Amino acid sequence: MKRIIDGRAYNTATAIEVFSEEECYGSGAWWGLYQTRFGEFFKVKFDHGGEEVLEFGPIADTEAQELLEEHANHLVEQYFGEMPEGGMAERRLTIRLPGNLVERMEVSATCLGLSLNSYAMRCFEQCVSKDGFPPMRA
Repeated sequence: MKRIIDGRAYNTATAIEVFSEEECYGSGAWWGLYQTRFGEFFKVKFDHGGEEVLEFGPIADTEAQELLEEHANHLVEQYFGEMPEGGMAERRLTIRLPGNLVERMEVSATCLGLSLNSYAMRCFEQCVSKDGFPPMRA
């Protein structure tokens, strides 16, 4: 199923199905969380007959993460990176990077057996150290 929303295509045939769930056993109602080839999440929801689309559209990363935390907790870190352990003094940081840099970082992280988050933290730490700033204490 494909829909154009705000000039962008969302296609279940070309997207990754992240997770789907039947709402009531045998009723035909279901919903699915998908991710486009470029990383945007979208949600699809069908009625009990499985024929009428009740919801189809992009959702924010935070909503996608909340859905996975509730319905498919084992997938959260696969899509959102390593989560800080409870009680750790960490903050979430959103940065914008050119696609080609992200691809190079992903390849490097994979080659080193690291998550992208761990690899990025390593890069940030090296850069700050190179600039001569002392490490922060927890």
